[in-house]
Amino acid sequence: MLAQTPGIAVSTVVTAALAASLPGPLGWVVFLGVLSLALVLLAGAGEPAALRGLFGARALTPAEATALAPAIVLLCQRGLGPPLVCLYLWPGVRTVSAAGAGRRSVLVSAELVSQVRLGRLPPDQAAAVIAHAAGLVRVGALRSELGMQLWTIPWRLLRALARGVGAAGGRLPLVALMWRARFVVGLIALGQGVSAGQVEAVVAGALSAAVVGLSYLVPRWEKAWAAGLQALGDKQVARAGLAPALADFLLRQSRSAATFERVHALELAHASLQPPSPPVRSTRH
Repeated sequence: MLAQTPGIAVSTVVTAALAASLPGPLGWVVFLGVLSLALVLLAGAGEPAALRGLFGARALTPAEATALAPAIVLLCQRGLGPPLVCLYLWPGVRTVSAAGAGRRSVLVSAELVSQVRLGRLPPDQAAAVIAHAAGLVRVGALRSELGMQLWTIPWRLLRALARGVGAAGGRLPLVALMWRARFVVGLIALGQGVSAGQVEAVVAGALSAAVVGLSYLVPRWEKAWAAGLQALGDKQVARAGLAPALADFLLRQSRSAATFERVHALELAHASLQPPSPPVRSTRH
């Protein structure tokens, strides 16, 4: 929840400010309309339309469904396939991946479908990749994802703008040094605000220091949130009996230390779910 709090807060402030700047009641009609749509999505309604609008996703064509049929059969056998979840194509994504969204939806990248069609991705590995996303959907870990995606559009636009500016300015040594030492800037702003003695100056200094503090905390919160979702999805994959297939897929993609740690955890989870072997009795002669 901490990872989503800054985005919710910033988006609320920005949306309210934009609504107040529009003439008459139009701004607040727009504000309440967007808020109502977000609440509808949080309640689980309108997922197909939201997927099209937010991700450009669409239903699988018959040819795409046929290509994924062996993987879908495996998913259905494990309780992670249609009709319990609905699969949608996620165009424009150039990695073999799948992502859950909402209460019943799983986005499958166009690259995953392409690799399965070409015979480069075995059906069990494709099923394991999809199962990771489907498992998160089934346990309800992503039930608020679509509503949050809609409401935090201003936050994500501002972050994209900041990253673009940061990437351009990061080539300058002085700018890069100031970014690494930004905690000093935050402390100076806070100190100047307090020393001024005026309420406005104190608030401005405190806000500046808070922004600097969040620049350190938000990446940590987001990393922890992503790691938690990854571990929870891996657990669901192991319960579905697809941990070995997911481990094989991961090792095909990367041989980093983090990958080996994740594969090791998958192997342990898979082994813990296997029935114990019967004891071997020795025979006396």
